[in-house]
Amino acid sequence: MKFLFPTFLFALFTIAIPILIHLFSFRRYKTVYFSDVGFLQNIKKESKKKSRLKQILILLARILTIAFLVIAFSQPYVPLNKEIQKKPNQIVGIYIDNSFSMNALSEQGQLLEVARNKAAEIGLAYPAGTKFMLITNDLEPKHQHLFNREQFIQQVSEVESSPKVIPLSMIYNRFASENTDVGKNTDRILYLISDFQRSITDLENFKDQSIFNYFLPLVPNQVANLYIDSCWVEVPAHRLNQEESIFVRIKNSSDQDYQNLPLTLYMNDSVKSITNFSVEAQNGITANLKYKNSSGGSQLGKIEITDYPFTHDNTWYISYFVEPKLKALAIYSNNQESKEGLDFVSALFKNDDYIQLDEMDMQSLQISKLAEYNTIFLVNPENFSSGFLNELEKAVAGGGSVALFPGSLNNPMINNTFLSKFGANHVIGIDTTQQEISGIEFDNRFYQNVFKKREENAALPKIAGHLKFTENTRTSETRLLWFQNGDNAFSWLPYKKGKVWIFAFPLDKKNEAFAHDILFVPTLYNIVLNSLPSQQISYTIGKNTFFDVPKNENIDMNKSVEIVNLMTGEKFIPEESITESGTRIEFGSQINKAGHYLLQNGDLTLAVLAFNYDRKESDLRYFSADELKNNIQNAQLKKSMVIENVENNFVDVFKKIQNGRQLWKWCVLLALFFILAEVAISRFMR
Repeated sequence: MKFLFPTFLFALFTIAIPILIHLFSFRRYKTVYFSDVGFLQNIKKESKKKSRLKQILILLARILTIAFLVIAFSQPYVPLNKEIQKKPNQIVGIYIDNSFSMNALSEQGQLLEVARNKAAEIGLAYPAGTKFMLITNDLEPKHQHLFNREQFIQQVSEVESSPKVIPLSMIYNRFASENTDVGKNTDRILYLISDFQRSITDLENFKDQSIFNYFLPLVPNQVANLYIDSCWVEVPAHRLNQEESIFVRIKNSSDQDYQNLPLTLYMNDSVKSITNFSVEAQNGITANLKYKNSSGGSQLGKIEITDYPFTHDNTWYISYFVEPKLKALAIYSNNQESKEGLDFVSALFKNDDYIQLDEMDMQSLQISKLAEYNTIFLVNPENFSSGFLNELEKAVAGGGSVALFPGSLNNPMINNTFLSKFGANHVIGIDTTQQEISGIEFDNRFYQNVFKKREENAALPKIAGHLKFTENTRTSETRLLWFQNGDNAFSWLPYKKGKVWIFAFPLDKKNEAFAHDILFVPTLYNIVLNSLPSQQISYTIGKNTFFDVPKNENIDMNKSVEIVNLMTGEKFIPEESITESGTRIEFGSQINKAGHYLLQNGDLTLAVLAFNYDRKESDLRYFSADELKNNIQNAQLKKSMVIENVENNFVDVFKKIQNGRQLWKWCVLLALFFILAEVAISRFMR
């Protein structure tokens, strides 16, 4: 218990007055003359012990009356927060959770509206000179300023629902770290008004312990929610006539089962695939949708289910680009072996409508154009210049691919300058014996659908000598073909956004058996088809804030890049920065609606991006007031408390927060009680 005016307690010394009266009771006796002894019969006989008890009780009643009156004037109270030590000034921060889950209904109405009203009540409860700070999930710069009471209430009325989801620790730590012009004699008080979803309530990450926190949990009506949690593709690269397989994760956060509900995939405004799904209560399933890329260019898709009342998570947007044509480049040297190998590659792609093959001599090569090609074949090169390797590395890092047929086996070590550039296994020697290719990695996606049936003893081409490589388990190199003695014949490894394909033998007349074998066509063709860079089919609002445009895009620096919302037509100009791999487009928090967005530079479309709302808001599990108290205790937040019965008038709540539980009324009542007790003792105790 504490006192607002403890100096009044000095008045307790007045208790000495009734004590002195009791000790020095100067009772005056009155002489009564009587002529008859009958008067003596009217005198009530009191025992000495009873008289003394009566006087002690009267004294005690008087002492307690004075004591409780003095204590009442001292304003006693029991603080709700034992750690509170009020300072002259206060900065009051109020967080309004304006995420999508606050669109739910409660007994008092929509949660967001209730939160706005409660924030205004808090503002009105404080004195006029108090400084306020408003915090929402948007973390808007204008809310970093301190407002007076009228300005704060105006800002609260403008708070709208937002797709952004952030943990409560970010709110708390942001308020704690704000550098406002306040002195040391200032309390920081933070009110958190939210439904306190389990996915965002991370009290264990609250860092600063100097802030007083008050949690105001808003309880929504019980609702069920069925939603699309995530979506991904089996193959992140996309080509023409490729069969796509899209996986959709669906979650059921309700207590009821759902049977045979439709799941629909739209591509470019046409229905591409429909399937039915069933999901049990408080569970999830993964559905699979299949279709074929029948056209090139940008593919805009969306996957839909039907569910109410929460509809923001019923749709998942996707987008990717299908190259209408693939460009390949064959680089050869001015020697007989290289030209022989070039003839085999040229014959394969000569009349191909989908793959365009260009040929360049190593001596006249324009290395600045390497990034324009999806695949680069190095056909038996004699050497590698440092400038060529540097540009080749940039092209592969940006998403291209390079395939190496090594040069003459007479000088095998020259290939190590190429292999070391990409972190591949090094050449340690050669095997001059003729070896037959004896193994194919059928389970790898590269050869998975090439052959109708697997023949373990199939007749495969013989190779006249090959390179031998180190076997470094630290590399991510994967072998696809191998010889009878177990040496690698053909392997690949990823390098940043691209791929590196490595043959262990030259492509020339000595090895024309490989060029004439059925294995040759699918191997080289799949190198080109699998050289498409991986694409991210969707982005999350609030998490993905930039996009990297590769260097090979013809960006006109005289024209600004624009982002266009295809649904609404809204446009904005993002920030741009130059990186090693290209141009980075920073859109920050400007994208706040789910859908498809065009990234345009003048008349050129650089990319089509699909954005979705964060699915943390779809998990409708909340912490109750008792659970919040336990979490506060476990997190050792000594200056925190949960305000229950949020629907009550906040003025009364505020008085309890500021002054604790007031006891002066009880003291006055007790003082009156002891006055009445004294009267009763004096009158009725004979």
